[in-house]
Amino acid sequence: MTLIDTSAWIEFFRAGGDPQVKERVADLLTVDEAAYTCPIYFELLAGAREKEKGPIREALSFCKRELFTKRHWELAAVHESLLLGRGVTVPRDDLFVGTVALAKSLPILCKDRHFDLMRDRGKLKLEIVQLA
Repeated sequence: MTLIDTSAWIEFFRAGGDPQVKERVADLLTVDEAAYTCPIYFELLAGAREKEKGPIREALSFCKRELFTKRHWELAAVHESLLLGRGVTVPRDDLFVGTVALAKSLPILCKDRHFDLMRDRGKLKLEIVQLA
């Protein structure tokens, strides 16, 4: 199972999106290995035009939904404190996605450097799917 971040979904849905990301997302959907979490759902719907929401919901219906629970809120607070202590500031939506990935031991498919920052400078043990 791979957690597909908002940044990868945007590439997937964009007409001129990165073909490598499009292929990777399509492959994960085809083999039932795609997952998302509540912050990703929120970001996608909040940023979508009305006509885009149906296709987004349809694509996500083929994914496993990883709930963002009370435990994840607590872990996110710990992670943010660790990151700030190391001089790393990232958007909280990315922090929430990273927290779920860590808690569920899921790799993240993304096109967002904030996850690299959390892993490299922040020392969080995130597994990021590398795109060539």
